[in-house]
Amino acid sequence: MQENTEIPGTENTEKSTEPISKLFGGNVKKYRKMAGLTQEQLSEKLGISQKHLSIIETGTQFASATLIGKISKTLRVAPGDLFGGSSDELKKEITKTREILMSMFVNELTRKNAILSSELSEIREILKEKL
Repeated sequence: MQENTEIPGTENTEKSTEPISKLFGGNVKKYRKMAGLTQEQLSEKLGISQKHLSIIETGTQFASATLIGKISKTLRVAPGDLFGGSSDELKKEITKTREILMSMFVNELTRKNAILSSELSEIREILKEKL
């Protein structure tokens, strides 16, 4: 079953949103390599095919809840670590998102100000003609 849920809080960022299955798969791969395991070795420990693990690591398919637990236990990481980045990565992402939102806000205010200024000029011209 493919999961297309986007990561909350990353909408409207410069980079495209990443499905949770890709984030999860990338973290499985990262922790597998940190553990010094090949896909074949990990898949054997998990009781799944190497192809199935490959599909999970690429984010093409999402792991079942049972398999998430097995992966977590086998790689000796908390299940939550398989779904997120480090604290520093999250702080950087929050800062980046905040900067993007502030930029969008300032741009919108500038645009609205320009529209209001233009409309005010038009009103002044109309009033000059009528007076």
